[in-house]
Amino acid sequence: MYTDQQYKKDLEFIEKIDKNVSSKVVFFLYFFPLIACLAAHALYLTLFTFAGINPMVKFNIGSVGFYALLIILARYFKEKLNLIYASMAEIIVHAIAATVCVGLKPDFCMFLLMIIPLAFLVPNKKRIIPFIVMFISVPAYGILRYIYIIPGRERYDMSDSSYATLFYVINILIGSSVLIYVAMIFTCMHCYYDCKTRIQNEQLRSMASTDPLTKLNNRREMGRILNDVVNNSRKSGKGYIIGIGDIDDFKKVNDSYGHDKGDDVLSNIAKIITDNLPEGGYAARWGGEEFLFVLPDSDTEEGLVCANNIVKSVRKLRFKKSVTEFSVTMTIGICDGHPENNIEKVISLADSRLYKGKHNGKDRVVSTDK
Repeated sequence: MYTDQQYKKDLEFIEKIDKNVSSKVVFFLYFFPLIACLAAHALYLTLFTFAGINPMVKFNIGSVGFYALLIILARYFKEKLNLIYASMAEIIVHAIAATVCVGLKPDFCMFLLMIIPLAFLVPNKKRIIPFIVMFISVPAYGILRYIYIIPGRERYDMSDSSYATLFYVINILIGSSVLIYVAMIFTCMHCYYDCKTRIQNEQLRSMASTDPLTKLNNRREMGRILNDVVNNSRKSGKGYIIGIGDIDDFKKVNDSYGHDKGDDVLSNIAKIITDNLPEGGYAARWGGEEFLFVLPDSDTEEGLVCANNIVKSVRKLRFKKSVTEFSVTMTIGICDGHPENNIEKVISLADSRLYKGKHNGKDRVVSTDK
């Protein structure tokens, strides 16, 4: 069961993320990957220069310039996702070119597969982009593996060179870093959206079960609560109390002071009922100016204490409309329920006692039929 404590915890987490992390999202999603790619290609440029692989030296000079330009554009470009798409395209082309030049041993083609999950995790506005990346990368990987699995087909033979091993180790480290980065982003996004979904579901549940004016349970939700109370009563053998209260002469309040002031009366009385309920009690707006409360595992004496406290507190309330001050009263009928009782009959009896109180002067609690 999703508790209020869990709801507050999730809400605090979401608010903290929205407040403190949102300003850093652009950096982590855009600047950080671009800077990392720039650094990686600067390293490749150095190693290819020492290894004498001139085509890849030229390629990486272009890549370094390309990422430097993207970093500059990222500060001014509104559609930053297009920069990420451009970097993905560069990674794919670089992986293909490097594999054609030096073969499979340095394993540049691993990036063709590693780019796929990253493409799906980027918050794409164009949902087709990740699939385009996948449909290019997977066939390219398969073709390169098929062609260059046979040694000697690459343009530069690095099979006996220590640079091949060095490139392989560096590529593994870069690839692992990419996977760790993807995993971190995925985990953070999963936690964030999981919390957000739980909060939204709870808010929808609350909207469906709560009276918007009084913030009490609505009649439908109270029906579910009463069903649980009755079932628990039959299991434990303990009784319960049903109370139904009605604001006396409420129509006069609306007619004399307006519906806005009537709403004010309802919300204030709802708060009084909530404040006077013992632990474990439930209250609902039963309809119009009528309220119902239930006290599980309680007897008539406890019900009378609760109901009388509510009536006394309502009597003390003061409302003001312009220069006119007015007050209201409330009448409550209560009935004790037992495990063998039908809940509808208990409610009906409490209701009849309420109207007995109405006919006998109002502003009172009635607990018997005498």
